[in-house]
Order: sequence, then structure tokens, then C-alpha cells
Amino acid sequence: MKLTRRDFLIKGTALLATLGLGGPMIFAENGSLLSTQPANAADPDSPVLVVIQLSGGNDGINTIIPYGMGGYFDARPTLKITDSQVLTINDQLGFHPSLTQMHDLFGKGKLAVVQGVGYPKPDHSHFRSMEIWQTAEPEKLIRSGWLGRYAETLGQSSNPLNLLQIGNSANKAFNSEKVNVPVIQTLDTFNFLDPKTPKADQNRIAKAFLDMYDPERQGTVIQVTASRGKEAYESVEAVHSLTNTYQMKVEYPKTGIARDLQLVAKLLAGNSGTRVFYLQLGGFDDHVNEKDLHAKLLKQLDEALGTFYSDLEAQGLQDRVVTMAFSEFGRRVKENGNGGTDHGTAGPVFVLGGKVKGGLYGVMPSLTSLDNGDLKYEVDFRSVYSTLLDRWMKGDAQTVMGKSYENLGFI
Repeated sequence: MKLTRRDFLIKGTALLATLGLGGPMIFAENGSLLSTQPANAADPDSPVLVVIQLSGGNDGINTIIPYGMGGYFDARPTLKITDSQVLTINDQLGFHPSLTQMHDLFGKGKLAVVQGVGYPKPDHSHFRSMEIWQTAEPEKLIRSGWLGRYAETLGQSSNPLNLLQIGNSANKAFNSEKVNVPVIQTLDTFNFLDPKTPKADQNRIAKAFLDMYDPERQGTVIQVTASRGKEAYESVEAVHSLTNTYQMKVEYPKTGIARDLQLVAKLLAGNSGTRVFYLQLGGFDDHVNEKDLHAKLLKQLDEALGTFYSDLEAQGLQDRVVTMAFSEFGRRVKENGNGGTDHGTAGPVFVLGGKVKGGLYGVMPSLTSLDNGDLKYEVDFRSVYSTLLDRWMKGDAQTVMGKSYENLGFI
């Protein structure tokens, strides 16, 4: 592999970005770099939670479609999904036609759909609503995130990958004054560490980087940066070593969310010991031209989740992993004048896994008895979190959530 001066500068800049604001590789949220010590071997039975944030406000009404309920077709003359298109669940509800694999997993009892999930006094702001979901506190502003508080209940871990965010979005779910959570945006920038690259090229490029970041070769002013650059390179190398044991048994779609889920599978196959992964799929703010855009996004989600579950089955990991997908709010019942929908309230949450008790949970809110044009929520989102913490993660949900919430029974 020939490394041009331009390539070297691009890759060097990308590595330096790990030292600052959400660069493309791996670092702790407080700016400290990860230890390169090998992670503790994971308990083969330890449960894993994968959280997927559907950013922008997914239109839940056109995701799990209430085609048999009064008011649907009247409220959505152009956005409606007709009876013949719906992937039916029963005579009232069905999946969007883009969700073929999720519909199949639902039929196999591996996917739970929690209907009408929201919170009291809903907020239509993306920022505040996402903050509420990430901190699990709708009544007041707090600094800590629900997963950060969960991590605190686990005690100090020597595994730097115990919790992991994949992607570069701002995320308060892991906020904690006691626990640092690393972030990986992508490993592609440093694909020369891939074992398929000839060893001579790997060694030559590695030497160039390590020489560049050798503190002994730098003046005192930049010695600290050089030292951290060297550590960043070694951290990236350590993560690559974990993923190198992965054997690809299914072909993933060429989308960002599929790539991120494949990285989850790679790390689990490499026994990373990670307990919680956090990912996101954005673009759901469908104020205009929703019908085609929403269908494409749902197809991305569907294909990624279907492939990920097939991969977990092939790796023998399907019973260790539960995946939850949520959005900060749903959309209003009535379509707007631009072929889209505006910010709403309640929506469905999806829970997928080999140990999940698939089916419908909660109640689909009425489309005619509304709160100023919005759905009235039926299930508090903190009940979803509490069920996962108590029944799946074997955690102390009451400590994390501040009080007890209904157990929904999907685990």
C-alpha cells in the first residue's frame, strides 16, 4: 500500500483530532485516552444492551400503522399507508412496508413493540426532549445520564470498553462524574491496521506515525501532545486487535447504521467485555416530503437490524444481546401542508433479542381523542428503561431511575 504525503497528513490530522472534540477514533469523554491494557475477559453469559437513538423524531404513526383505527386515513390523505401495503400485525395495526425483516422477527417472537411511549408534559423541542430521554428526568434539569448512573452502580471497572458510544453525536445518557465512557466514530481512517494489509506496509506506516508522535523527538512545548498522540495510536491498535478475531458470516448493507452495528458484532466477537453500546440513526425530522424519505430511513433501520440479528445468530450471541430503538418524540397525527408532519409526542419503542418476549406491549393511543393535536402517551419511557435494567441488565433500576416504575414484561 502506497502512503502519499496527502494521505499521511489526512490520517495524522484524524489521529490528532482524537485529542480534542470528538475526533474519529477513540477517547474518553473527559479527554483522557483509553488504556491499551487488554480488557478483562467477559462473562460468557453477561447481558449486553445496544441502544439505537432515532434522532429527529420518528413518525411512529407511520412506523407501526394504525390502519384499522378511526381517524388515520382522514388525518393523512397523502401520507397514509393503505391496507394492501401494511405488513399486518392484526386487524388494526401493522408495520410500514419498509420493515420486512422487523415484521419477520416480530412474527418469530424476537421483537417487542412497546406502543404509545412518552412522558408527562411533553416538550416539542428536539434538544430538551432528547435530554429528557437521555437523563430519564422530565421534571427538572440534571447533569447525569441514565446509563451513566447505571455505570456508577457497577463500581469501578478495569475494562475501558465497559460502556461504549459509537458515533460522534452529543449524548448525555452516559454523563457521570465518576465514570468515563469512550467514543468511537469510525475505525476506517486507520484501515492500514487491518490484517489484510501487508505486514511490511503496516510496520512502515506504524513507524512513521510513532516517530511523528515520539515525545523524545519533540520540544518541551509539544511533548504532552506527542505523548497523547502515541497513546491514541496504541489505543486504536488495541481496538483493531479485538475486532480482528471477527469472522464475517453475513453481508451488511452499505449504510452508516449497518456499519456501526457490525462494529458492535466485531467487538463482541472479540470478547471486548462491553455491557452497553449506544448508536444513532438520524434524519427523522420529516417536516416536508416525508413519505419517500421516511420509507428510506426505515429501510436502513430494518436492513441493519435484520442483518445484525442474523450475524449475532451466526456468532452464537443472539441470546446475550438486546437492542432497543427509540426516538425523542413522535409526530403530530395530522399531516401538514408540505407533505410532512410536525413535532408530536408519543411513539413506539422497539426491543429485539433472542431472550425478548416478542409481541405488542402497551396500548396504541387514540387518533381522535388528542391533546391539542398530539397523541396522549400510554407508557412512561422510564418503564422501558426500568424493565431493561431490572430484568435484562440485572441492575438496580430504582437507584438509577430514582423510584420504581412498571415492569412491562418483554424480558
